[in-house]
Amino acid sequence: MNNLFNKMTSLLKKYDSVILMGHQNPDLDAIGSMLGMYEILLKLKITPYLFLKKDNNSYDDTIKEIIKLTNKYNYTYINKYKNIITDKTLLIILDVHQDNRIEYPKILNSKIDVIVLDHHIKNSNYIRNTVLFYIDSSLSSMVELVGHYSKYLNIPFTSITATVMLGGLEIDTNMYNLKTTEQTYKIAAYFTKLGADNILKQNLLKENKADYLRKADFIKKSYTIDNIAICVINNKFKNSELAEIADELLKFEDIEASFVIGKLDNNYIGISARSIGNIDVCTIMKLFNGGGHSNTAAAQIENTTIKEIEQQLKERLENIQ
Repeated sequence: MNNLFNKMTSLLKKYDSVILMGHQNPDLDAIGSMLGMYEILLKLKITPYLFLKKDNNSYDDTIKEIIKLTNKYNYTYINKYKNIITDKTLLIILDVHQDNRIEYPKILNSKIDVIVLDHHIKNSNYIRNTVLFYIDSSLSSMVELVGHYSKYLNIPFTSITATVMLGGLEIDTNMYNLKTTEQTYKIAAYFTKLGADNILKQNLLKENKADYLRKADFIKKSYTIDNIAICVINNKFKNSELAEIADELLKFEDIEASFVIGKLDNNYIGISARSIGNIDVCTIMKLFNGGGHSNTAAAQIENTTIKEIEQQLKERLENIQ
């Protein structure tokens, strides 16, 4: 990893400003890794900008609270970012590598150099023509990589950023139940040492009661095929909510894998998949042109119906039984 950090630091020093971007509907891992890179760039005397596609009030309560806590940071939006870009501006994309899933895909049409850093298994529609493209699917999360980079440079984070990053680590590992290694625990300890606030973290991780009950109702209606749980959601849900339901289903006894199917918008159906390790859900998601890891994966399918995807999933599960 030191070779990556050496190369990245040399690249960063060629630029005066950097735009930081995650995936659509950013979660704590995406926003946490953006904040971590923001503080690293400040110490390297490079001007950073946090890119958000929507108005602040359009995000969920957790992201709105983080924006409020970091309101003195440089944020940029669709109607402003073009004024920032010069031939000395870099775009760093974190926690995603698919060109259609970044916060604002049209930014790739700009004349701007791009670095991609991700921890998901490489998908076919990955971003091309980058000055640096790095994926490490053995990592638990993007905040883990940025945490290692912080330690390498000896540039500590503020308490707020360490808190958000620790929350992102816990979400992406499902409270250290998935993709957790010795290094994951070391980075968690590092965030704690930097002053991660446990009370603030718990507040950020709290869930709206109505949302919880809504998801609980769908969990109640889920069904099993042997040791696999399947949940079908006809309402419009976010990717992150599908993932949360998949995580919850995995907690039930005798369940080794879970699949949650839901409508993301008028054009896309999403599948979120989880496994305790014996079933490779990434292989199954690749059949839907998705990807991820062997125990956490997802797919987005365009121009289809939930019923069609449910039937296709059952057929593909039959082939692996």
